[in-house]
Amino acid sequence: MVVVKTNFGETNGQEVSLYKITNKNQTSISVLSYAATWQNFEVVEDGVKRSLIERFDNLNDYIKTPYEVGKTIGRVAGRITKAHFSINDVGYQLQPNDGANIIHSGDYGLQSQNFDSIVDSDNSVLFTHTVNGEDGFPGVLKVKIRYTLNDDDEVAITYSARTNHDTLFNPSCHVYFNLGESNIRQQQLRINSKHFLDMNAEKLPTGKMLAVTNAYDFKNFKKIGQGLKQLKPLDKFEFDDAYVVRDKAATLKSDKRAIDFYTDRNGLVIFTANPIDQQKASTHDYSSIAMELMTLPDAINHADFGETILNAGQKVSYTNKFKYRKLD
Repeated sequence: MVVVKTNFGETNGQEVSLYKITNKNQTSISVLSYAATWQNFEVVEDGVKRSLIERFDNLNDYIKTPYEVGKTIGRVAGRITKAHFSINDVGYQLQPNDGANIIHSGDYGLQSQNFDSIVDSDNSVLFTHTVNGEDGFPGVLKVKIRYTLNDDDEVAITYSARTNHDTLFNPSCHVYFNLGESNIRQQQLRINSKHFLDMNAEKLPTGKMLAVTNAYDFKNFKKIGQGLKQLKPLDKFEFDDAYVVRDKAATLKSDKRAIDFYTDRNGLVIFTANPIDQQKASTHDYSSIAMELMTLPDAINHADFGETILNAGQKVSYTNKFKYRKLD
């Protein structure tokens, strides 16, 4: 295993570092100190390099993209209704950035921060950052994010944190996958889930968990394009939905390769998008699918959605895993 560090640019007078971890199979991941971003996931098949995730080659594109490509989003991923929550009957009003609501913890979330970084071992990189009250969240929160690549072609992202004040913690990686030579619509998705969240017009959970049926049913492998086609009678043109999952959450595959998704939390948000070409995005010509492993969105406002409260003095750690497999 080898880790190589290079300069990827500069933001606000700070150097942004890129780290490339390569294993014995010549599989590699590249990660950035800016937003603790997953910048590339590259495999070698029959001597040919293939990138499996959406990416940019310059820092400015990462800074300006509204799609949060590959970034760590948090301290809480997803939306919080009315940008408001309570812990132990104490209410907290956050700064809205999505109408009256807040998404991905606001404009100063982890996705806009440049992390301190070190090579932690011969196959991992550790990013650290401290946030202190940004966007109205209570508490000084010390965050650690570790990316690891092993010789089994499995990527692990571990999120750890501790705080001096009761607060929230539910980060994720906003990584977009595209495994095939063909359009994302031809790739097949299986989600190990029987339920997904009912959403209102603001893409906020209503509190109901619905049985997966028709367009939303990915219990068996189904082409993403078929699911999108099934959405049309509902007057919907994209997936932006949260599934209730556990452990092995999902598998995405093309004809030649697959990625298995694992999590120790209970949620998977899928989002079909085209972060690279806005014109194609406007015609629903999607280039990739985001697979965000997390506790279910807006959990703080729904008692049965999972725990996202991090109490003062407590330490918590979550791990998401992404395993590449070449198909025969």
